[in-house]
Amino acid sequence: MASILGSLMKKSEKDFFRSGSGASTQMKKPDAQQPAAAPQQPSEPSDELRLKLHRLIIERYRDEIEEHENKTVADLKSTIQPHDPIITKTRDSLLESFRPYIYAENFIDAARMCCEYVASFATLSPPVAFWLTFSDMQSIMAGDEIDKSILLCSLLRSLGSESARVFVTDTKNSYVLCQFSGKFYLSGHSGAETAVCESEQEALLRMGGKPIYSFNDRDYVNLSDEE
Repeated sequence: MASILGSLMKKSEKDFFRSGSGASTQMKKPDAQQPAAAPQQPSEPSDELRLKLHRLIIERYRDEIEEHENKTVADLKSTIQPHDPIITKTRDSLLESFRPYIYAENFIDAARMCCEYVASFATLSPPVAFWLTFSDMQSIMAGDEIDKSILLCSLLRSLGSESARVFVTDTKNSYVLCQFSGKFYLSGHSGAETAVCESEQEALLRMGGKPIYSFNDRDYVNLSDEE
């Protein structure tokens, strides 16, 4: 009896695996005529999605970014760099048509070329207080209003102008003013148009808003307390 039961149990086990009734243990070979589908590759994020992510990051760390971007009077003066390698290289490139460059004869024409160069940069305001370096500006061909004024002032100082300086008004506009041969030349951040004035006072009156301070690499002047 025992041998008969054992024989039946072995037969039932064989039938179990042969019949495939154990679904959890059955392995089915893929059909050669229908290859398995390749795994779907994730799509690349769009520029709009990347922009949204960047905005989220900036907004989260806005306070920390702006804290490190605050500038003292000394810091502002140091932004005007007539001897910076990028400034001197740009100046030399613009002066190729002057051989040699003579300040007394060629400054106005060279300054006009500098204004046109700065005008070629797009005016782009960052979402937080953030100062761009000359290298940053060249890499994206853009900068905010004061960045572009600092670039222009540095170029004019590099051309030999002793008087070139940045003016900032209470409307947050910025200008570059320099004096040459008894005239005062005023350039806005666009750099495209330069106003020729008979006096510094006339130039100041042509600025949008009241000038509150001015600076170059040599000094800083607080104008907000002046009558």
